[in-house]
Amino acid sequence: MKSKVNILLVVLLFISSCVPMVTPTRRYQEEPTVRILLKKNPGSIEFTSDSKIKIKTGDKNGTVSGRVSLYFDPALKIITPEGNIKDPELPISLESTKRFIKIDGEIYPGTIVVSRFGDVLVVNHVKIEDYLKGVIPFEMGNLPESQIEALKAQAVAARSFVMAHIKPNEPFDISTTIWDQVYGGVSKTDKIIYKAVESTRGIVAIYDGKIIDAKYSSTCGGITENNENIWIGERIPYLRSVRDAGWDRKDFCRFSPHYRWERIYDKREFFEVIKKQIKDFFGKTPNRIEWIRITKRTRTNRVRTIEINTDIGKFYLEKDQIRRLFSDDRGSLKSLIFQIKVKSNQIIVSGKGYGHGVGMCQYGAMEMAKERYSYQKILSHYYKGIQLKKLW
Repeated sequence: MKSKVNILLVVLLFISSCVPMVTPTRRYQEEPTVRILLKKNPGSIEFTSDSKIKIKTGDKNGTVSGRVSLYFDPALKIITPEGNIKDPELPISLESTKRFIKIDGEIYPGTIVVSRFGDVLVVNHVKIEDYLKGVIPFEMGNLPESQIEALKAQAVAARSFVMAHIKPNEPFDISTTIWDQVYGGVSKTDKIIYKAVESTRGIVAIYDGKIIDAKYSSTCGGITENNENIWIGERIPYLRSVRDAGWDRKDFCRFSPHYRWERIYDKREFFEVIKKQIKDFFGKTPNRIEWIRITKRTRTNRVRTIEINTDIGKFYLEKDQIRRLFSDDRGSLKSLIFQIKVKSNQIIVSGKGYGHGVGMCQYGAMEMAKERYSYQKILSHYYKGIQLKKLW
């Protein structure tokens, strides 16, 4: 009898969590291009390709074979196997005559544009779907086909994120770092990632008629967080805290290597780290840390406010900046779900999860895919009240 009830609950969950695919009110006539900042102010940069490279600088156009080297100090030079290009000018565009171009060994689709907007910027102009094939292996990894629904969910989330961050009046739209989305070109793309992207081509998540800012992180630790508890800003209706579990109440992200973690400092090291971070945050250097106290938590048990009492006064940190307070050569603290305890001459910080915890939990999505949730159901679990829309 119990097994029948459980089966019924699973069926009901699958039905109720469907995301409707809405009829688009506006379709793009062609797939958009995104501009990704790859490098800023490089001293030099090398381009290669398995085919020829098309170069445009000023009013000069040409095609060369082999390595193309750009040097920026003290003056701009373009060196090719066929000789130096005379009087080169920015912007410079480079593109493979086939499909990919290599920059210092990394493989990129699309066109590379080198320009000056105060700084020298190296920007990859690439179609959105090719861009996603260079995001997913770095953001979620290469997964087996049994977890392709998680890769599809990641594709829709990443597509929504980048579409929400297009900046037509800026020299580029997005960077390659964790502050936006990690992008490393297409060297790690495999056939399963290719299939996940192509099978969701043009699909984004929308809320109230707008493409969502689809935040996501590695491991939520069992519950996601409301956006306003992590960053400054207004409450966003689709970025609400949700329990990261199914009908059996087991956390979806429980198999993540970051589900539980511990960081150990000796006392002297710990207080030196805190003093350094106070200087970085506030421009003041205390001689002595008296104590540190967690003064407020969110309903998900994340640390919301922390108080540091020193010989020069009290300091307060809030929200996601708290993770930096404990930053040493191991990086920032993994998450805001943590406890601090003293044991002999050690300070032990133990916690759950990895990342800000807002929006989709990537390890949770992987487990949901293993449990045969569709990508639509994965997305509706983490982003409340969304609909899916095909834009191209």
